[in-house]
Amino acid sequence: MKTFGFFKSKKYFQRVTVSIILSMTLILTGLSVANTYILERSVKRAQEDSNLKVLTQIQYNLSYMHEIIAHLSSFSLKDNYLMPLMFSEPTEMEYIRGYLKMRQLMEASSFLQDIAVYNAAERELYGSSTSFLIDGGITKSMTLEWLLHPPRPHPIMQLIPVSIAEGDSRIHAFAFIVTDAYVPFDEHRSAIVFFVDSDWVFDSLENMNGIGGEDRGDIYIRTSDGTLFFGEGRSAPEGLDHNEIASLVERDRASFGRQSGFVVGNTGQEKSMVTYMDGIGDWTILYLQPYEKLMKEVSDARATSLLISGAFLLLSVALSVWLSYKLYDPIETMLRRLRPHVMDEAEAAPAVEGTELDLMSDNVLRLSEKLQEISSEQIVNKYYLRKFLTDSPLFSHRDAQRLIERHDLRISIHEPISICVLRIDRYAAYERGASGASKKLYAFAIVNIAQEIMSRSFRSETVDMQANHIAIVVSGTSEDGAIPRLHASIRDIQTTIEQYYGISLSCGVGGPVSQFPQLSAAYHQAYQLSLYSFAFGYRSIVAPGDIRDNAANPMKYLPNEIERRLSEALKKGQLTEAGSELEKAFSLLIKFQYEDMRRAISDLAWVLQNTAADIANNRIVSLSVDMDSIHKIPNEQETLEEMYMSFLAVCAKICEGQRPASVERNEWIVETVKELIEQKFPDINLSQQTIASTVKLTSAYLGKLFKESSGVTVTEYINDVRLRHAQELLLRTDHPIAKIMEKCGYANQSYFFRLFKGKFGCTPKEFRIKRALS
Repeated sequence: MKTFGFFKSKKYFQRVTVSIILSMTLILTGLSVANTYILERSVKRAQEDSNLKVLTQIQYNLSYMHEIIAHLSSFSLKDNYLMPLMFSEPTEMEYIRGYLKMRQLMEASSFLQDIAVYNAAERELYGSSTSFLIDGGITKSMTLEWLLHPPRPHPIMQLIPVSIAEGDSRIHAFAFIVTDAYVPFDEHRSAIVFFVDSDWVFDSLENMNGIGGEDRGDIYIRTSDGTLFFGEGRSAPEGLDHNEIASLVERDRASFGRQSGFVVGNTGQEKSMVTYMDGIGDWTILYLQPYEKLMKEVSDARATSLLISGAFLLLSVALSVWLSYKLYDPIETMLRRLRPHVMDEAEAAPAVEGTELDLMSDNVLRLSEKLQEISSEQIVNKYYLRKFLTDSPLFSHRDAQRLIERHDLRISIHEPISICVLRIDRYAAYERGASGASKKLYAFAIVNIAQEIMSRSFRSETVDMQANHIAIVVSGTSEDGAIPRLHASIRDIQTTIEQYYGISLSCGVGGPVSQFPQLSAAYHQAYQLSLYSFAFGYRSIVAPGDIRDNAANPMKYLPNEIERRLSEALKKGQLTEAGSELEKAFSLLIKFQYEDMRRAISDLAWVLQNTAADIANNRIVSLSVDMDSIHKIPNEQETLEEMYMSFLAVCAKICEGQRPASVERNEWIVETVKELIEQKFPDINLSQQTIASTVKLTSAYLGKLFKESSGVTVTEYINDVRLRHAQELLLRTDHPIAKIMEKCGYANQSYFFRLFKGKFGCTPKEFRIKRALS
């Protein structure tokens, strides 16, 4: 009653009133703050996008100029007129020719201010400008001093800001040094130095800076030593702190790890927005804008929002009192009903801080954070794995090593790597038969099972690439005995997936690579190898050595003679000859390259269709062959063996359709086959192929004839006869099961047990025991 009385007291009513007032105050204040924050953030984001577009265009212009100079330098380095100036003591005529060549290059390039050739053997510098010739050697000496005695070695094939004017610290040119080796320049190496006119560079910056008005800010180029450069005719802004700018940019880069972005902070005398983007080499392009000018509208909106919030706050006080009266009675009624239950639970609960809901909320929050952390890390890892496989040339070997170590990927950075591509067989049927949820389950299962099995023998990572295949990155495949172990692991993966999910997988195993930028090529090779399951059959494992003959085979088309003889045999109704020619064609096709196989198969289908069409056009009675379905066979079947059987069946229909069917002959053939099976069932080599050879018919035709007559295949009938005899031997004899199995033509015990249980519902041992007990 004490607790109930507390809830009914006026203090509770006052608490409700005060709570509502405070809530409304907080909501209005929060909305005002959030509104101005969102507005400020939107303005900053819009400004950042605008700035990055400007910097992107500038970066493009600079990159384009850099590319032009790089091409020009490569051409000049091999020029016959400039080489004597670089590597020997030039004669007067050679000097004149070299000078004329430099002038010619300058006239052809509007952005070049000067060209200088440094001869390391002579320690001499030859220039193309007038100042090199008539100022008494002053320009030459200053240029040599800058070139040969820098604070740190000059990089080559890269634009370098340089100022060589006396008493003036402004930039005068951008130097571009090119030598015959990709190492930093030193005084012992001859070189050609291109001096790019700084006006040409900064005119681009000024033009882009002037877009949209004068208050947009200033654009600078910053080098790795922290120096800011700006165009001719501009003075350095007062109060600009280079160190503060460098600190702001580097902190933002370290926090987000990006090459472009923006940051707000103090740059000297005022707060500024600094937008940055990596340029050429170690350059950084900076865009500085006064923050107060950019945020003026936001400040005005904040003041207006606060005034409106104050007015609504006064109204909220009156509204809070009215709401308290309305809310008090329902809340009191609810608490009266809940009070007995709350007290019972409070007495039964253990003495812990907070309620059960608080503890549950904390646990859910921790689990959610942990799950989000794990999920995010997995997404990042899969992203980099896919990126390595599809776009590895974008990463240097060292960058890839750092990423692997940073994300703890199970890839060795010191051993050769092989890529295995596991591709789903009969993918068209799988696509039609599986639902969206089932496909996600299968993809998840295949990736995890493959990773678990492969990890038992190798350091590896598995990732799903496209809907029809996954890729496994395997390390350490160059060790002794590694390849057999790798193939054994792949076979184990194939068997496990097929056993549990009924999905057949074919695998392509690429050759080992030692450099990470080669991973994309290795992945492409492995995927192409997996396509050769077309020739090797389902669940095949194809390595580069398996298709060496295919890759070296120059044949791209089937000989016309084979296609001609096949067509003639079909028109004569000679099934045996047609089957022989078809077999010859496929024996050649299996040695073709994959793309050539596909093309040749399609051509062969059109030969059969055209032949059938010719026969039908010349007959009075129509031919019972679906013409339109023949050329679809290459798209409906997925292996050469299936296509061979389909083509052979088409040939049989064409030949049988040209003469009346003999029912008695077919029945005699079927009865003969049954007698042969009854006589030779103990023979372990008995099969449809051996029986077809005995009765002088093709295997496909015999199988089709037997199926149509008996309703079962030849193989099913053989197993039925063998299992019937095995049943009799189990009942009549005491022979061991292994001996009975051999007497009935079976060599594989697990296969025999599976067939026996499928037919009789129990194992041979259980069958013998049950019959003995009964």
